[in-house]
Amino acid sequence: MAFSGIARIRKRLLSLLAVLLLSAVPAAGSEAIMEATEILERWTSFHWGRDCLVWVVHYPEELVGPWVESEAARSGMSEEEKEEYRRAFVSELRIADTEPFLVTIYAFGPRPLDFGGFASAVRLVNKNGEKVTPLSYEGKFDQPVSGIVQGLVFFPKQPDKEFAVAMRRLGIVEEQLFTFRGDAAGTTPVAAAPETAEKEVVVVELPPAPRKDQPKPKPAKEPEPPQALPPPPAPALPMELAELKPQPAPEPLRPEPAEEPKKNVIFISRDKTLELFIGHWIEGNTEAMYGLLSSATKTLLNEEEFRRQVASTGLRVSLRDGYKVQWLDGDRAKVVTAQKMLVFRTLRSKTLSLVKEDKIWKVTW
Repeated sequence: MAFSGIARIRKRLLSLLAVLLLSAVPAAGSEAIMEATEILERWTSFHWGRDCLVWVVHYPEELVGPWVESEAARSGMSEEEKEEYRRAFVSELRIADTEPFLVTIYAFGPRPLDFGGFASAVRLVNKNGEKVTPLSYEGKFDQPVSGIVQGLVFFPKQPDKEFAVAMRRLGIVEEQLFTFRGDAAGTTPVAAAPETAEKEVVVVELPPAPRKDQPKPKPAKEPEPPQALPPPPAPALPMELAELKPQPAPEPLRPEPAEEPKKNVIFISRDKTLELFIGHWIEGNTEAMYGLLSSATKTLLNEEEFRRQVASTGLRVSLRDGYKVQWLDGDRAKVVTAQKMLVFRTLRSKTLSLVKEDKIWKVTW
């Protein structure tokens, strides 16, 4: 790859975060997004490898408040929606009980980048120089990396925030240290390595040796499996996001021929019923949503209980940005949307069932 192409990639990676955060927020949330950006600046680090560029971002607890406030201002969330978004944000990123990192690897070499087991190649280094293994990470990092690969890595919660991430097998040095300014800008985030005595260098000229292929590195010994945790939320792929285009507004209802025209009943299709239900969901009109529910659901939930359950999904804002419907067997439909989690989106879904009651389609929540 030409140097100009690598430089463009570097510039894009360095500016991506600021563009995503600053371009989409109205003036009402400008102070909050500026605070969130400053926090992320302190917790972002990148390094070049032999044929790769690695970018690491830590999500600290201090980020939750300003980020939620900025998203609430951008999307016009109610107080209830903002609180549900806060809970979903903390839960998805496991901020309360782990140290979450977003790792982005851009591999541009002639061969894929192979860590030989990512668990053995990445560590969190605390203030005392102790190295901590990850609790969990996305399985894609265990595969040979080509192009751009991004995913979450979780380490145990640390009482002291002066830490760094060490990564091996990037091709230049044995171990590359990703340091952060964190809460103490300008200080050394990890214990310094002991100094070694300067060695005398003796240069001996030898005749050129015949070229031969580099021996393949032996695969690293598999470490003990870490404690099982739920899999991290996978960032949505560009192809998946492209499918989540905002749906057109539903057309006005047209009455279909009814068996008893005297009753003046309007019959609408299964698909149109679901489209109307999602449209009311996007508007936040839970009263209209409740009117489209099946009798079985209404028996289980009164209108206030249903309203709370809808709010607890935290999907209204992301549905407004776009969704798609996947019809399953038995008149079941999976509504898929992409929820924004800082610099990536993760796919979320809700499965609904549609049933006929007196020839009219109803939604079972």
